[in-house]
Amino acid sequence: MSLPRAGPSIRPICRRCLSRRSLNLSSASIRHLSTTIPLGRAQAIRQQPFAVPASSMSKELTMPRSEAMPRLPLQLTVDDFDEKPLPKPKQIVKAILQRLPEYITSPRAKEKLQAYGISNDISNKISKEWIRKMEDDLIGCESDQEATIALESGGWNTQDLIIAMHQSKLMSSIESSSLRIYLNHILDLKSQDSNMTKEISMELSRHIKGILDVTDLTRLPYSSEFLSARSMKRNFHLHIGPTNSGKTYNALKALSKAKSGAYAGPLRLLAHEVWERMNLGTVGELNNQGRKCNLLTGEERRVVDPDAGLLSCTVEMLPLSGLGGNGFDVVVVDEIQMLGDEQRGGSWTKSILGISAKEIHLCGDETTLELLHNLLLPLGDKITVHRYNRLTPLEVSEESLNNDWEKIQPGDCIVTFSRSNIFAVKKMVESTAGKKCAVVYGALPPETRAEQARDFNDENGLSQVLVASDAVGMGLNLKIKRMIFESLSKYNGKTEVPLALTQIKQIAGRAGRYKTANDDTSNIATPDEAPATGGLVTTLHKADLPILRELMKRDLPSIPRANLEVPYPNLAELASLLPSNTSFGSLLEHFAVLAKPPAFTTLSAYGHKLPLADLIEPYRDQLSLQEIDLFCFAPLNLRDERAKAIFKNLIEDFSENGLVELENIFGPSRLLHQLELVEETLRTLPPLPPILGVGRKLLTPPIIISSIPMLETLHKSLVLYIWLSFRLEVSFPDRNKAVEYKERTELVLDQCLERLPGLRQRKHAKGERGPEVDRAVRDWRRENVMPNGTRKVEGVPRKGLTWLERNVAQRVKERKVWRNVKVIGDEGEQMKEGQ
Repeated sequence: MSLPRAGPSIRPICRRCLSRRSLNLSSASIRHLSTTIPLGRAQAIRQQPFAVPASSMSKELTMPRSEAMPRLPLQLTVDDFDEKPLPKPKQIVKAILQRLPEYITSPRAKEKLQAYGISNDISNKISKEWIRKMEDDLIGCESDQEATIALESGGWNTQDLIIAMHQSKLMSSIESSSLRIYLNHILDLKSQDSNMTKEISMELSRHIKGILDVTDLTRLPYSSEFLSARSMKRNFHLHIGPTNSGKTYNALKALSKAKSGAYAGPLRLLAHEVWERMNLGTVGELNNQGRKCNLLTGEERRVVDPDAGLLSCTVEMLPLSGLGGNGFDVVVVDEIQMLGDEQRGGSWTKSILGISAKEIHLCGDETTLELLHNLLLPLGDKITVHRYNRLTPLEVSEESLNNDWEKIQPGDCIVTFSRSNIFAVKKMVESTAGKKCAVVYGALPPETRAEQARDFNDENGLSQVLVASDAVGMGLNLKIKRMIFESLSKYNGKTEVPLALTQIKQIAGRAGRYKTANDDTSNIATPDEAPATGGLVTTLHKADLPILRELMKRDLPSIPRANLEVPYPNLAELASLLPSNTSFGSLLEHFAVLAKPPAFTTLSAYGHKLPLADLIEPYRDQLSLQEIDLFCFAPLNLRDERAKAIFKNLIEDFSENGLVELENIFGPSRLLHQLELVEETLRTLPPLPPILGVGRKLLTPPIIISSIPMLETLHKSLVLYIWLSFRLEVSFPDRNKAVEYKERTELVLDQCLERLPGLRQRKHAKGERGPEVDRAVRDWRRENVMPNGTRKVEGVPRKGLTWLERNVAQRVKERKVWRNVKVIGDEGEQMKEGQ
């Protein structure tokens, strides 16, 4: 079965070419991948072994229409990538004057004020006078300097509002700032001899002050949580440079010499790699004399020695006070530019503000330099900057591929930005250029990504080309000779948008990466790295190449603010000051609206937590606030309906029984059963031939292709269970079983990806066929393959296994029986012959 029939819905590769004939596309030409929506536990549909894709059984259970329909290409120019100029203070004043009267009298604002104990009568009386005061202060500002002075005197943070407007977040920022200023105005009225003094009781005044105090985070760096870090003068080493400049390598050298220390990276793969390298002695000057190092990630704990002085972990798991509460000698924090990430950045900010270590090495690009100085120097810490240049040259190619897939060469990496497009590119390259492709994208388990990378890196591996999403930009050591952008735009869930310059440069920088001196395939770097040849970067389409060439010359914009996670103690205290029926999602919103973060920081985005909070809300009375907060941090893909159903089962069992057993929450989804079906199918297939693309096309049952998204969901859900088992150990007792299923899923996923169809059958390619190749393929087929393409098994008849799914076979049988039916009499009595 070909990929378009059994695989994911495919957005056309050459969108510019397709757009000219897009009106001729019929809905029948766009196939759907099975995305069965899980039903309730009692309504689970029993799936038969070797089932056909669910899309063939139900027209309703398909991908959303927006994902299936091809999108028109985005016609880009260099101007689309230009940084917008920063707005002026006068523009901010104008926006405030337009927005403020409407917002402060809106039902949304009044609902929030009521939650703070301020009745509509009081707010109506105060609002008119407050708006008039604001207008008097702000109207008439003739210059930006006057506007800045007026804003600051009125309690507005001008620089934060400028950044918010530049990021198209001004309206929400105005609303947040105005509420805090409004509450402070009420307190001022109470302290003054005004006609509103009697309306504002002392109790209300104290209540408002308590809300403002608990959401004031300006003193957070000096809180008890960071007390150990504030009690010492820390020495920061900033390793600043582009991709492939050796900055992390030099930082790890310092760590390898330390008596105690930690490496904190953005991905479990990176933490795992450093853990292996430390224990094997393949870092810096260890000369294969391993240092005992433990591993700590959200889903994995590996203790080599309880007294080991070194730790490799993900940033979220970094113990701020050190091992045993005595601090560290050396800490390495990788990819420090992640502190600008709206969702995960809070963990990086927390680590640099609160880590207790004498020497801290921060590795990242130049976008963080000014921000790090602004954050660290006021704390009394010392900063030393180490600048790095790229170790291998990176050049923009003179030519694009001009949409010619025949120009794909071994060592190429094609970057595209959706899973369906990745599979389509893979098939296009294999069927056109005849080169097998490995794939890397975000939904794949890290272990499977690493296995795909090993196959691509190994000169004796089967894969010559890599097809990847932007997940290739971080976390894998890849020997890419040439990076090819299929497009310079991506779909953001709503529309097609240009890629960020940071993203383009990070992806392009993966070309010409250093390779290990031994050139091995173990994904473990050797003690010293040998330079590879320089890298090339180009585009699939001719029109994109001059844009890419111009973008590669530009400097990256600085990160203006570090993201800050809401401290749980402050969140819990705010909850005690709000009505008892306040939902957790509303609690997060209240804190975000009122928060006053420290200088040069901003509160992390909380929008991704709200859907989780909605799923948890029905069980709020049975859970503590800390448990709800924990579950809202859980690693869950909210766009995956199967994963959401498993999460609901998990919350239900935890809240009602305090015990979450693996089979109970996974049973209704049938994902574990699907894993067994795919394993059974794979066992019947012959091993891959010694030379791919030669000889008869390999058999690929539909279940191999249609199960990939389900296996990805299963893996992520198992990771979720393991993640929670480390935090709620008694309530999640099946960790070992989950780890076993997880490892099986990784193995099966890797085999499914290996067997995706598409490789061109090269029967007469010059120099590729000869007596030895023919003999090898013939011997392999004689030893391993039945005439129908299945695995040769001793004792099985020569005709092999019948590749009919069981439920399909049952329908075929019933159809044959129905043909033999005779109708007798007028009453429609039926008799089946032969029974």
